[in-house]
Amino acid sequence: MSLPVTKSYYCTTGSYNASGFAALDETAPNLFSATAFGWNMGQNNPPLYCEMYRGVEVLRNTAGRWFPTPSGSGVPNNTIGNCWAFGPLTGEFLSASWQITMSVCAITRADAQVGQMIYRFWKADNVSGSGASLISPTYFSSSRAVPGTTAGGNGIITPLTSSIPLPNINLKNEYFFIQTYWSIVTAGTNNGDDENYVFGITASLVKSAPFVTSQARMVVWEQGTI
Repeated sequence: MSLPVTKSYYCTTGSYNASGFAALDETAPNLFSATAFGWNMGQNNPPLYCEMYRGVEVLRNTAGRWFPTPSGSGVPNNTIGNCWAFGPLTGEFLSASWQITMSVCAITRADAQVGQMIYRFWKADNVSGSGASLISPTYFSSSRAVPGTTAGGNGIITPLTSSIPLPNINLKNEYFFIQTYWSIVTAGTNNGDDENYVFGITASLVKSAPFVTSQARMVVWEQGTI
């Protein structure tokens, strides 16, 4: 059995393995990079939740995007890309806390609006997420983003951090999905208010619980005894 290793996965602008999901990569990027990938909340009033749409800034007034609860698709949705994804892996993430940092910045206009990320965790044996199994039913919240009030846009880069306790996660050549929502906590005062991802080596990343691989365990799985 291998020794437990904590893995770091970095956010990218690409799709994962030709799926519609956003890619997490173990190769660290060199520089910070602002994106047009996030949410335009405007003056929408809380409580409102919107799923992540990979590579798109979801508009405040797009029909069928904002909900009073974190429902949306309900499951990993390959068409819209509502999850971060990596894998496939065979082994076990031990029961421990996952550390997630997602940095955001106002691109069009920063204002007094406040928000946070909401996460759920899934696994599936295919990269499309079809038939995914829920790892934990809990919706986990990040810290809150308060971007400042820069009138011309380009607000303060704000890291949203989370320490998320998850149970043991056994993977048999399976993919891992982090379903992501934006939650409005305090409404803004301008319809241009937005929050988009900022990627970089310390800006947006996922640090896993310790991961263990085992050739012996793989043989047992393949024989169908577990």
